[in-house]
Amino acid sequence: MPSNSSRKTDRKGKGKASASISTSANRVLAGRVGPQEIAPSFSSTTIQDQRYAEIVEMFNKVNNNINGVKDDIAAVNSNMAAFKNRMGVVVDTSGKTHMAFADFATAYANNQTRMASLGPSLMPSYVPQTSLSDAEVSVIILEIFAEKLWDWKFESDDPALVAENESKKKWNLNEKINHCDNVAVINYLKSYISAQTRLAGTHPRVISDKIKNRYKHSHRTFHESPEQKAKKNSKGRANSHTLQMSIRCKSTYMDNWVAIDAAMGYKTGNPVEKAYLKLFQKDAMSDGESDIEIVDNLPRRCLHVARPTWRSEEFNRLLTMVDDIDHTHHVLNAGVGTKPRMNRYPATLLPCSVPATLSQSLPRWAINDE
Repeated sequence: MPSNSSRKTDRKGKGKASASISTSANRVLAGRVGPQEIAPSFSSTTIQDQRYAEIVEMFNKVNNNINGVKDDIAAVNSNMAAFKNRMGVVVDTSGKTHMAFADFATAYANNQTRMASLGPSLMPSYVPQTSLSDAEVSVIILEIFAEKLWDWKFESDDPALVAENESKKKWNLNEKINHCDNVAVINYLKSYISAQTRLAGTHPRVISDKIKNRYKHSHRTFHESPEQKAKKNSKGRANSHTLQMSIRCKSTYMDNWVAIDAAMGYKTGNPVEKAYLKLFQKDAMSDGESDIEIVDNLPRRCLHVARPTWRSEEFNRLLTMVDDIDHTHHVLNAGVGTKPRMNRYPATLLPCSVPATLSQSLPRWAINDE
């Protein structure tokens, strides 16, 4: 049985061996010692062969990780070299392309520096910009026209408003666009519109074209005869009426298409649902002129409708049915202060052929062949 002193000595030896192992392992992990250096230090200790094998295995793992990182770095370098080679094929296959591009870039930079040194007045004034659509540009320019241009049709009982209108820029509508008076107005508008930050980037030609078109419109309407004005106004009212009728017929039909389809009956080629929806187009509606009728001893506006001769009786029956439903709905749902819908009366027939916009879209039964 070993004595106490021998146990203490054995514990001290083991403690020193553990410290030695820890120090050696740390040196291995730090990469400052190889496995061949570890063996001698362990030969003088009582460390078992198993512990030694574990430390050697640990070193090998560390060494393998270091080698893996080296392989990754080598792969990155290889990829970079391949990328450079490909760029060389695209940009500089002969060596001349690169020099030509470098010369161009240098010349362009020198030119920009020279332009900047000459002052802002000589720098290009047009900077491409696509933030605004053509419609938005038109709306803004029309607002400027209304603000800056004299309106020859303006009427008011307010002297201040009349004076404000008279103080605006005036076209000389008795002269052509190249007259000095009109050229002065054009130059003023160009300068003012181009300075608007909200129109930055608008091409100068766009601005010039809109100004010229404004003059042409003003000149044409200024010189219209009373007959021309009456004809234009009548056409405008007719277009408005037919557009409103088309919208109203579509809405009424969509709300009542089941009953209307049943009343009209099946026709060859009809779809299963909403068979007649495509017929309610603006150009298929009846033209008309408003008039005055007396209802309950009171004057009321009405509409005298001129039916086009190209429409068949069956098509007219469909339109009449939809119009009656709409009129009934309007009467039943009219409230206090609601503007009554004008009564519509078939007045005359309008001899005309099928509009080109409808000739391919309407079914044969909707067209009068007589």
